Amino acid sequence: MQTNYKQHFTNENSNGRKQSSKIKIGDIFSLKINALGPKKIGLVELNNGLTLLVPNTNLGDIVKVKLEKVFSIPSKNKKKNQQKYALGSVVQVLKKTNISTTTELEVGKILDLTIKRKGPKNSGLVPLSENFTIIVPNTKVGDPVKVEITKIKPTYAFGKVVSAKNSFNTFGISNTAKSQIKNEKTYKLTKNKTYNILIPSNAKSVANFFILKLNGNLLFVKKSLGIQFGDSAKIFIIRTREKFAIAKILKRNPISNFKKDLIVKNEIKKMIESGIHYGERAIRCNANMRSYIWLRKKGRNKNRPFLKRGRHVINLLKTRLCLKKAFIQLAKYAYLGQTFLFVGTKKPAASLIARTAVLSQTAFFVNSRWLGGMLTNWKTILKSISQIRPILKEKQKVIHNLLEKRQKIKERLFNKVNMLRKKSRKLMIKGKKLIQQLQKNPNYFIQKSQQLMKLKRLFLIQSKNLMDNYSNIFIKQEKILDVTKLLKEKENQLIKQKTYLKNIMQNDKNTLISFKKLFLIGQELIKLKQQTNESGNVLWAVSYEKFNQILNENSVHSHFSQSKEATKTNSIVPSPSAEILYKILSTMKIKFDPLEMSYNKISNRFSASAETMPPLLRFSEAEKQKEAKQMNKSKSTKLQPLLHSAKGNETKNLIISKLLDKFTLYLPFIKNYMNLLIQRLQNCNFIYEKFNQDLQQIREKLNEFSKLTNNIQKVTNNIQSQFLQQIILFNKLNQKLRLLSSEQRLLKFLPKLRFLPTTKNKMYERVELLMKKFVDPRMNYPMDQIYDQKLTLTSKKIAATRKQKWQRLEKYFGGVTQMSKMSKAQISNNVAIIVGQQEEMNAVRECKKLGIKMFTIIDTNCNPKLSDHVIPANDDSRTSIQYILGQMLTYIRFAQKLRRKVALKKSLLFL
Repeated sequence: MQTNYKQHFTNENSNGRKQSSKIKIGDIFSLKINALGPKKIGLVELNNGLTLLVPNTNLGDIVKVKLEKVFSIPSKNKKKNQQKYALGSVVQVLKKTNISTTTELEVGKILDLTIKRKGPKNSGLVPLSENFTIIVPNTKVGDPVKVEITKIKPTYAFGKVVSAKNSFNTFGISNTAKSQIKNEKTYKLTKNKTYNILIPSNAKSVANFFILKLNGNLLFVKKSLGIQFGDSAKIFIIRTREKFAIAKILKRNPISNFKKDLIVKNEIKKMIESGIHYGERAIRCNANMRSYIWLRKKGRNKNRPFLKRGRHVINLLKTRLCLKKAFIQLAKYAYLGQTFLFVGTKKPAASLIARTAVLSQTAFFVNSRWLGGMLTNWKTILKSISQIRPILKEKQKVIHNLLEKRQKIKERLFNKVNMLRKKSRKLMIKGKKLIQQLQKNPNYFIQKSQQLMKLKRLFLIQSKNLMDNYSNIFIKQEKILDVTKLLKEKENQLIKQKTYLKNIMQNDKNTLISFKKLFLIGQELIKLKQQTNESGNVLWAVSYEKFNQILNENSVHSHFSQSKEATKTNSIVPSPSAEILYKILSTMKIKFDPLEMSYNKISNRFSASAETMPPLLRFSEAEKQKEAKQMNKSKSTKLQPLLHSAKGNETKNLIISKLLDKFTLYLPFIKNYMNLLIQRLQNCNFIYEKFNQDLQQIREKLNEFSKLTNNIQKVTNNIQSQFLQQIILFNKLNQKLRLLSSEQRLLKFLPKLRFLPTTKNKMYERVELLMKKFVDPRMNYPMDQIYDQKLTLTSKKIAATRKQKWQRLEKYFGGVTQMSKMSKAQISNNVAIIVGQQEEMNAVRECKKLGIKMFTIIDTNCNPKLSDHVIPANDDSRTSIQYILGQMLTYIRFAQKLRRKVALKKSLLFL
């Protein structure tokens, strides 16, 4: 077993015989690992030049290795393949290493180092210890660098520069990079040549340039078109020098040559399918069209036209180039805002010309017949156009309405189809999820339905309890309301009784006061009577008339002062005021009023309570008898003339009216009545206080009931809110149950359900087909009605001739009516697109005369020199014309859209 650096390996399967070159898969070798690669892969260089990779080993280990696989590369010699490297697995570790570097260094580790010594082949050496050195290629002494370890050997290791810390030059390129550029082979870049390059992510960016290497040269690429690091670009070399070159970007992310060829092939295929390559018969061929005809490449007929059934075949590669140039030029004209004039009177081209012109929005067309002087004699044409302009306006309105209606129907159809697509997609996704759930849990639906039903029962029980509580509370509330109603009625009754009692008491108080006053007057009269009796004077009670007569006589005597003695002997008690007299009469009336109490009843009722009466109101029996005697005496005495009696007698006479005299007899009645009023007031006070107590109790009860009703209202509100929550939850639960049932139905329906895989474009095509088959036939509008409306007041003969004339004018000038608004200069600024040069020769000549730019679809019998831009193609085939006009329309519309966007941006900038 040898373990030198140039390994000689032994094959244990061949009984110890040494084989130096031939190895087989399955052979076992005893080897020493003399190098270490990434991920702890041991490297062994065998004597036949093969490198053996042994994973999971350490540097210096002696191991037994089994050969697993041999990788080879194809050589120039077809019979043999050159072996490159082999892969082995460790069978047994014979001896482990004790080298310290294996623990310190690892492959992939990054170190910050400074180059100490110069090594071979422009490399730098960094000694880590006396016995171990790191070799770094393409470095200089003194350069501080970051080094990544790539390979480890027993006494040295290899590393590569990750980034250098030394000073950069003005372009941001390090000295190490400069030395690397010098050592590499340089291929000089040629001026005015294009290259497809990839801007690397580690390229330098200085000012407005990317700096990178291309074929060993330093290349400065000017930034444009939004190119960033990692993008591919097509560049054009502007300037070259010995050590560098300057380029500009032509295109971002250019298409590869293979893709270009594929695009060209597809375009040629479409052209062939459209029949663009068919030319006219060979006899009619124009000599100037020879360069556009397909020529033979081989054989004795080389460079002669290729004929098929006596017809020339157009070279589609040249047609493609012509189309490309024409389309670019058309787009430029459209971007500049120029208008187009489509001319094509052939049957296959007529309808296509009209359609393309209408869709391009800024174009006119002639598709029936080119009349001589259509452009050169424009004044005469304008007169004819003015005759049909009102009819065309009405037709445009009708067509516009029909198109709007059609567009709405189309949008509705497409929205429905789109909605169905979305729904079917959602259902498919949902169905897949349900299937996955069922695969995980087969009893998913049963368990979920049971849970939901349990919840439903719970909700029902809770809602029932809430309803019971609510009904009980409602009954209580009704009872409380009834009681409160009764209490309020009772309160109202008590208030009425109280007010009535208060009024009675007030009346009684007033009567008591008046009676007290009268009683005082009566007492004074009694005192006066007693005094007259004691003094021996005579008391005369006279009637009211006589009393007035005496008063008058006294007043006369007093005037003449003749009877001074008479006036001295007679004294008159004055009669009270009318108000007091009225009160006296009313009191006297009370005694005899049948509605009031009789005097006897009052005397009997209050005889028992005489002792309790106040002393002011008490009368003795003697006083009563005395008063009665005086009353009788006054009644029995007869009135004599007072003036005559006074002469013979010295006693004084006291004259009083009979009313006052009788009033003194009513004093006991007044006294008893006053006592009755006092007792009545006491009783009323007692009742009044009782009413107040009852009212207070009722009000307290009402307050309690109001508090109860408030509490009940709060409880009912709480129950209602809970009930509403229960309803919401119940609805959600029902929704979940419905969803569960719909999921079950979906699973049943899922095998029949199919997602519509068609694209949107195909959907549009199908909708358009439906529109053409079913909608368009029903949207026809009889255009003859427009003519008939204009000719209602004319005779049939004149109407027929005018109608025929208008139809003919409309046929010839219908496509150029909008040109009537244009001036001559604007008309000459048009761009003409002509289909079929031979048929439209008048149009070609008029366009030439006015200097109108022409794009002509020319066949092999046409002259390409008469047009500014030619498109060699079959001008008799509808499909070929449709293909070319369709491409033209695309470019025109795209340029118009771009023009609108640019105009909008400019307007925003000015704002």
